[in-house]
Amino acid sequence: AFSATMADKNLVRRGGGGGTAAETGGMIVEEPLDQISQDRLTKDLEAGGGEHAAAPINDDDATASKTTDLDDDETRPLSIDRRYAEERMAAKVRNWKEGELAAGLVELTWRDELGKHRYAADPDDDDVNGANRGVCADCCKEEMEPTCGCLYLSGLVCSRLGAGRVGNMAILKESTVMVEEVIRDADDQEEGIESEHDGGRPPSSNGSAAAGAGAVRTRKVHRRKIDLVVGPYWPMLLCITYPLIFAVSAWTLVSAILPGRHPLVMLIWATLTLGLIYALFGVAFRDPGILPRQRTPPVGSGRGEWRWNDQAQTYRPRGAIYDPDCAVVIEDFDHTCPWTGTGIGRKNMPSFQAFVALVFICLIMDILLLTAAF
Repeated sequence: AFSATMADKNLVRRGGGGGTAAETGGMIVEEPLDQISQDRLTKDLEAGGGEHAAAPINDDDATASKTTDLDDDETRPLSIDRRYAEERMAAKVRNWKEGELAAGLVELTWRDELGKHRYAADPDDDDVNGANRGVCADCCKEEMEPTCGCLYLSGLVCSRLGAGRVGNMAILKESTVMVEEVIRDADDQEEGIESEHDGGRPPSSNGSAAAGAGAVRTRKVHRRKIDLVVGPYWPMLLCITYPLIFAVSAWTLVSAILPGRHPLVMLIWATLTLGLIYALFGVAFRDPGILPRQRTPPVGSGRGEWRWNDQAQTYRPRGAIYDPDCAVVIEDFDHTCPWTGTGIGRKNMPSFQAFVALVFICLIMDILLLTAAF
């Protein structure tokens, strides 16, 4: 019987002097090879501490475990920080799509901007103003956002002054005015607004065609009027441009004007210098022409006169361009001037042209007066 059993390849005789026999009542017990391998593996694991062991994994159990973890994450209540971050993002998007002025997706207040720069968990988090969030620490990187340092200073200063915000511009003073607005039927207007809230542009892009769809009437509405506002580069304006003007003017006054110039020369010089300072104020502290948000093209506008702008979620007329530095849509936008600290558009273009002209006139006059004095 034993010889027949030994011929079986799935069984093995255990006994003798090997120390691995299992004897019971003087009988030699035979066990399957699989059982012996499992026993030896268990003993090796116990002797070696399990360092080289890898327990068999059931794919179904692993999948079930992952599904359970995902369900736990979904049902787990949100933390206070995460809930605050989601609510703040929802408020940002709502202001971006429904705000009164055409501006980009930015923080609601300067205090939020300061907190984003100070405590951002991911310094490379992307938004409308670029990838940089490390301010001066990332000044040597290629992806450096040029306004980041100025925005950080705006957060420091404007949050303490209580200044308002539109895009990347700080509102120092504003008022409310009553204006007349031409609108279509109320139902048509509400339908256009609802379609924009659904995430897409309003369905009508042809203002003249839509104008005939409903009754046209006028109404008086309250509008924000920005009295004083500064652009994102106001630190350069206050720390470089104005100090240069004051320094050169003071040098000319002390060296060439006070020592006994003709009164007419003194009057001309003083008029030009004060005009230069005022022109710079008119450029840097006045509204450059920020476009009010247009959810639909105005009544009576022709085909192609108004186009949709995704960056500010508004319709804009020809010539009105979204300025990524100021993060607003500016009518008849020309360029962003860092020397004046703001964008140049329809409302401050006359002051900018006067400022450029007076810069050259005052510079030539100061050189002539100084060279004559020495």
